[in-house]
Parts: sequence; C-alpha cells; structure tokens
Amino acid sequence: MIVIRCLTQRLVTAVVIALGLAASAVAITSSALAHHSFAPLLSEDGQEVIEVIDGTVELYRLLNPHTAIIVNAVDENGEPEDWLVELSSLASLVREGWTDESLSAGDEVTVAVLRSHSDFRGRLRAVLVQPNEDQEGRLLVAYGIRGDTPVMSRLQERLPLCGDIDPRLGRSQCFMVDRDALLRLETEFPGHMAYVLP
Repeated sequence: MIVIRCLTQRLVTAVVIALGLAASAVAITSSALAHHSFAPLLSEDGQEVIEVIDGTVELYRLLNPHTAIIVNAVDENGEPEDWLVELSSLASLVREGWTDESLSAGDEVTVAVLRSHSDFRGRLRAVLVQPNEDQEGRLLVAYGIRGDTPVMSRLQERLPLCGDIDPRLGRSQCFMVDRDALLRLETEFPGHMAYVLP
C-alpha cells in the first residue's frame, strides 16, 4: 500500500513536471513566433512583393523590437491608408547611425516596402524624403538593398552619401537627392521608385 501510494505520488509529480515543461515550450515558441511574425507576401513566382506608396510620415520611432514608421497614404479611390512600416531594432539602427531626426513627422515621402500578408504593413526597403525648394531630399535604403547588391552599387555610383550612416556595416545607407538627381534617376530607371527595385 505504501509502495503504491509512493509510486502514485511519483507518477503525479512526473506528469506535473512534464505538463509544466510542455507549457513552457509552447509559451517560448509562441513568443518567438509572435516576435518574428513578419511573413512577406510572395508573388506567384516566389519573389517578395514590393509595394511603393506616397504619403506623409505621421510617426517615426526608434523602438525595440522593431523601429516603426507610420505613413499616411491615400489609395487610388481617395481613401486613406495608414501604413505600418517596420525596420530593424533600435540598437541596430543606432549602431548604423540612424537617429530620432532621420525622419520627421510631416516629411513627404515615397516608400518602397516588402509587403506583409497583413494589409497596410511592410518592412522598409527604401524611403525617399522628397526634396523641396528649401532642402535636398534623402534616400534611406535598408532591407534587400544591403551590402554589395546591384541596387546599392547603382545608387553609390549616382548619389552622394549623407554621411550619417556607417558604411562599414553594409546594412543600410543614406544618400542625398536633389531634384535634378531624382529626375536623372527616374529617367534612367522608369517606373515608380524603380531605382531601388531589383
């Protein structure tokens, strides 16, 4: 009787420990999946879908786990669309040279994003802060253009660097773009923001 009671207690303890470990594994996996939930939208041929939008920066914040830009845009029917554009983490971007002043609320922008499966959400590929009469524009490039890529090479051959971003990391870059340079890019690479597309 004592042996059966002892075995029963050990069995119950083992089951409780096993259930606790299983629950912990599920919680850890769920957290990891929740954080890394960006699943790019793919075309029929398996390529990441890139969408280009024109709008105004409502909000730009260096944050963890991902920096965020909210861009107010308008669709072809005149309906408002608020896009959430994700970037790398605060620590990564600050190490590269991004600051709180890299973008500002009210900036008129054209943004190329790697589309998510979720509506109005994507990961930044490039953002052009439009040049105006008072100042040059800036072209900030990120995902999919990093390092020694054809797009990065074409931009480096045609545009001066802002000097804000550390080029040794090869992750993102900032280029100065005046109206004449933008016109030359758009003439050489026809299409909406085609100069940053593969």
